[in-house]
Amino acid sequence: MITKFKKKKKDKSLKNKVFSAFLVVLVIFVTVFIVYTNWRINKKRNELLERASILKQEIQVLEEKNKELKEKKSESESEDFLEKVARDKLELKKPGEEVVVIQKEKQEEQVQEEEKSWWEKFKSIWTRD
Repeated sequence: MITKFKKKKKDKSLKNKVFSAFLVVLVIFVTVFIVYTNWRINKKRNELLERASILKQEIQVLEEKNKELKEKKSESESEDFLEKVARDKLELKKPGEEVVVIQKEKQEEQVQEEEKSWWEKFKSIWTRD
């Protein structure tokens, strides 16, 4: 009977050791899995925070552009702006106004004549023969 008791105790202790080893491995595996998952979540969170920061900056830039465009729109609806565009780009005038045309300066014409005379001189050198 004593021998049976020792055998049972050895069998139970072996089973307990195997079970304990399995539990230790399982706890280590779960801990590693949790740490790895936490690391991936933190990495993803940091990426998203950085992207959110970039998007906030883009929103600020777009809001400023929108504000400028609204100002230009309201400015373009004014009578003074429409009159300026009509005069400058469409070359229109108000009734009763006279249009003055400014011709090219004489200096430009003289430069063109000098270029022609230079060319004439060059041609005469080659045609002497």
